[in-house]
Amino acid sequence: MGDSHSRRCFENHDIIADSRVLFGYNKFDGRTAFNLSRHEQKLLKIIGKLREKELIFCFGEVDVRLHVKYKHLQCGTPVKKLIEATARHYISYVHSLRQQGYRIHVFNVVPTGDFKGDAAEKWKKGLNYPFTASHAERTAYTEMLNAAYADHCQKCDIPFIDIYRHLVDGDGRRLPEFIFDFAHVDNSCADLVLKYHSFQNG
Repeated sequence: MGDSHSRRCFENHDIIADSRVLFGYNKFDGRTAFNLSRHEQKLLKIIGKLREKELIFCFGEVDVRLHVKYKHLQCGTPVKKLIEATARHYISYVHSLRQQGYRIHVFNVVPTGDFKGDAAEKWKKGLNYPFTASHAERTAYTEMLNAAYADHCQKCDIPFIDIYRHLVDGDGRRLPEFIFDFAHVDNSCADLVLKYHSFQNG
């Protein structure tokens, strides 16, 4: 479960199911990893029904696309500090949920999209405010946030699903075979998760 990427990465997969298939509910589009704890009531409504399942949390792309540079420009806080705070807030909250018995695995932040084309332009018109980070900046933020996730997950003994390097080329651009649209990677990700990640010790 997570933002819209959680659905695109796993929808219609015959082994890994998104929470809509299991519970009919997954409405976290636009939510940031940094502020996930603010949505606890909605979150628990979903995962409370799935306590016996291995859960994959997918958050962070919205932070990369909107939150990091916006806060950097607004407050002057260094990007590295913002990314570290995002990882710390998010992983700390996931840790608290795992302490309650939820078997949560943290999925890497997905590679940033190009946000080009007619569909992307139409989508951008519906945004409350535009994102200003360039593709290169978003790629750098994504890689930094994934590294911070890995570090904090290790410290908290949380399984980290890291297939990022299998989704991008040497320049950090999405590999064509995994592209769903201007923003999302497709559910081939689920096959990579099963290939490279073990759920046995969740």
